Amino acid sequence: MLTQLKNPLITIGITLASGISAISISTPAYSITLVDLSTFTSIGDVSSNKTVIQSGSATVNTSGGTGSLEEFLGIDPNNLETAIPGNTYGSAIKSTFSNINSGDVFSFNWDFASTDQDQAFVTIANNIQPLTGNNGTYSYAFTSPGSYNVGIGVVDVNDSTGQSTLTLSNAQIQAVPWETDTLPILGSTILFGIGVWAKRKYTGNSKS
Repeated sequence: MLTQLKNPLITIGITLASGISAISISTPAYSITLVDLSTFTSIGDVSSNKTVIQSGSATVNTSGGTGSLEEFLGIDPNNLETAIPGNTYGSAIKSTFSNINSGDVFSFNWDFASTDQDQAFVTIANNIQPLTGNNGTYSYAFTSPGSYNVGIGVVDVNDSTGQSTLTLSNAQIQAVPWETDTLPILGSTILFGIGVWAKRKYTGNSKS
């Protein structure tokens, strides 16, 4: 206790370093960027500022040829057939996400109404992910930095009749908070330096 009282600057430096580190870890500042779906390009039966995608009468085929859904999305037709067997016609929107960092998360809310076996899906690069159920929140964490082609669509399955509707909302990208790793280390390092300086100053004053 005596040493702590004789060295108040050292005590303060250590206390502040610990406090800032704890605060930074427990309350990171997440950066959220809203994704404007109206800026996406589209093909087929798409409306309401690109938030409603349907397997209606204005769909395009999924043969993989010129003007097909696969060509539009930049995906392999074989991969689409593997992910959604029996797909025939569809509609979709797409965009390119630039400057993605590892750990960034793309998400949106969705509702899907269908009268038959139609299927909604998401494509990230050439990875095709069917949306199962009637509604939910889709979430995808990018594992490496770069630019990614992202698509969202609906396809008819085993026929070309009936109409299914995929409605999207609350699309966003949540960035990894750099504070979680960097700020505690930076804060602790700076304040440790203050503590060292204070100790030297105190030692010098004691000798004089």
